[in-house]
Amino acid sequence: MLLTFFDIETAHGRSTVELQAGDFPSLGLTADLLVVSAFERCYAPVPGTLIGRLHEAYGLQLKALPIALDLRNSPLKCWVSAELDWPDQPNQLSRFRRIAVIEGLMEWSDEDDLLPWPPFNRLFSLLALLPMRQIACATVASPLLGSGNQGLDVVAHYPDLLHAYHQAFRHVPELERLILFDKTDAHLQVLGEAIDAALERPAPQTMRLRLPGASPAVSGLQDLLSSRSSPFTRPSSQAAQDIRELLMLLRSEEASLVALGNHSRRVVEQLVLQSLSDEASSEKLTLYKGIRRLQQRGVHPWVIQCLHQVRCFGNWMGHPPRGGSVMPVELHDVLAMLSSLQRVLQAYPWLKA
Repeated sequence: MLLTFFDIETAHGRSTVELQAGDFPSLGLTADLLVVSAFERCYAPVPGTLIGRLHEAYGLQLKALPIALDLRNSPLKCWVSAELDWPDQPNQLSRFRRIAVIEGLMEWSDEDDLLPWPPFNRLFSLLALLPMRQIACATVASPLLGSGNQGLDVVAHYPDLLHAYHQAFRHVPELERLILFDKTDAHLQVLGEAIDAALERPAPQTMRLRLPGASPAVSGLQDLLSSRSSPFTRPSSQAAQDIRELLMLLRSEEASLVALGNHSRRVVEQLVLQSLSDEASSEKLTLYKGIRRLQQRGVHPWVIQCLHQVRCFGNWMGHPPRGGSVMPVELHDVLAMLSSLQRVLQAYPWLKA
């Protein structure tokens, strides 16, 4: 499940870092690139490792994959597979188009100190090269590199890692969403706390609310999201995974406001982009621009306002506070956003054929 996320504003638009805890195949993610780490030229599916789990869930043999970009003899020590085909992959499993393998042991400086997160530095350098090879990297899913059998102390270098995130998004405009995952939330919770401290954002545990299940904003939305006849709940829908996460949050005793804001915004974003998929444009279509385009195409003004309300709530949860002022989130704020989400889903599809 999603633990937390934060947005990074760049000259190219908004990008997002997400922290997800759980078994990768079961997370139901969709990524252009899945990153794995390995000892040099060692691709055995060892039980308990990510490579081993990929073999169990997908029958994947790393050593048998065709290679599209081979940089193992360069300082980057990595390679990227050709596009993968998963004709028999169950819908609920995570999906990825390619695998990037970051190889080699951790490196040590002359002062006998570990260099700051060299696997991540090499990953971000690799991502900068991929667009020149026409390899998509808009959504990248990666474990905490080096924290498994390679034995890296993941807590010690979080400040360097946070700085690397900012630099990566600035230098790789094609990267829109970076998903960091781990089997448990132990290391991710510490990373999340470091992120919240850097953003001066309240700790996630203080941003939880008990939702009134009897409220029409909650019960009505649950019924709508559970309906199998709705076009946005079909397994083929790009918003299907976020909708499943939303249902889990709405049914939980206490809902994480950060997760609620992110998944609600992503559902709206996926449906907006899907509605405008017939438009050929070289311009990167953000959620804000997409909503404006729907307005120009005659979507009802009330639906437009509701779309903006879900967008703004998601931004509120993901952006650092400005001017040092933090406005507390109240229950009526959450119910207003959920009511807006219910309205836009009831009216979908907004563009009639």
